Parts: sequence; C-alpha cells; structure tokens
Amino acid sequence: MDAAEFDATRERHPETDRHLAIADLVVLNKTDRVTPAEHERVLGVVAELGPDAAVVSASYGRIDPGLLFDPATRPAEDEKVRQLSFEDLRADEGQDEGRGEGHAHAHHPHTGYESLSFDEPAAMDPRRLMAFLDSRPEGLYRVKDFVDFGAADPDNRYAVHAVGRFLRFYPEPWPRGAERRTQLVLIGSGIDRDALDKELRVCAVTGADSDLGELGDEAAMWGVLRYVRSGPAAEEATDPV
Repeated sequence: MDAAEFDATRERHPETDRHLAIADLVVLNKTDRVTPAEHERVLGVVAELGPDAAVVSASYGRIDPGLLFDPATRPAEDEKVRQLSFEDLRADEGQDEGRGEGHAHAHHPHTGYESLSFDEPAAMDPRRLMAFLDSRPEGLYRVKDFVDFGAADPDNRYAVHAVGRFLRFYPEPWPRGAERRTQLVLIGSGIDRDALDKELRVCAVTGADSDLGELGDEAAMWGVLRYVRSGPAAEEATDPV
C-alpha cells in the first residue's frame, strides 16, 4: 500500500478494502512521504480493515526478504561451479557472527528488522507452544521452520509457517538419521528477543514436566491439528468432541 496515496487508492479501487480484510501481511510503503500523524492515521485504518494482518512500514519498498522468502538450501560441498546466491553473500559479510548457545540474534540490513534463531533439543509441549503462538506480539511478523513434538507425534516433524495471524503446520516424516530438535526463526520489528527466547524455552518438555495431561499425547495435539491441512482443498481440522 502507498501511504502517500492511501485515500486516493481506496477511492479509485474500492476492492482495496476487501484485499486488506483477507491479507496476512501488508507492506505500507512510502511512509517517508507522510507526516508522523498521517502515518499513524493510515496505520489505524489498515488495522481496522485488516485486523489479522501484520503491517510493515517501509520506505523505498525496503523490507527484509526473510518476511517473504525462505533461504535457499545450501548446495552440496562437492558442487564445483555454481552462481553465488544472496545467502552466500550475506554469509561472507559475517552475518552469522556472535551466535550464542541455543539461539542467535541478527540485525538485518533493513533498518528496524530483527530476528531470533531458536534451537532446542528437547521436544516441545504442543499446548504450551500453541499458547505462545496464539499470544505472539504485534511486532513479530513471521515464525518459520520445524518443531519436534516428541511423544505427541514421534513419526513426524512439523514445519510451521506464521505470518500475521495466519498459522499453518505441515507434518512430514523425519528424515532418516536426522537429529530430533526444534529449530525456529522469528522475524520482527521492535521485538524483545531475549523474552521471546525465554517464552519458547518454557514450551520445551524436560523430564516428567509436560502439559500432555491425563488425556494423553493425541489430545494434546488437537490445538496443533486445527492448523493442519490434510489435502490442498481440505478444510481445517476441528477439535474432536
């Protein structure tokens, strides 16, 4: 959306309001061309029209590519000749420096964007993780990568994709020989990375500590399975009665 031409665009294209209503992510561009008061007004209108969308303010169309794209898988070491990717260039710039044990903090070249890399060897409690995802802060634009739910589903790992209020899980069999652990990347603006890391650590199951409860592992997964599609045209699963 063009912040400077916001009202004029809505007037010329009334369908804009419908698009905002179903959007998961809205980029409000050209915010450098409006006053702070006008910026806040437009943000308020966008939030009212699209309450479930993550709204990212930008100038000159500059946003973190990680909000839109997953990084390419690094090719095998024995591949001799290939074109350099953006991931290679970013790695050469030392973006992976300063990683702490279990998580990493990264400042993106696009001003105002931050990321947290979360790595946990213990399985995640499904109910606790869903409570975290249901209460994620406004500035957290995207959550992605893989979750290990341990005994709740020992056969599968779950790819997770969250943008704005959109959330989806994609179960897939564990790759042969893969180390079982949860690895997540969180991207946002103005986020408290240490607080998010602590909240995610609380979701991990350690020893006999678990919220699986008397109903067992299957019931604990009901909240997750609501956001799993069994097929391209399948409707979202609902909790069993």
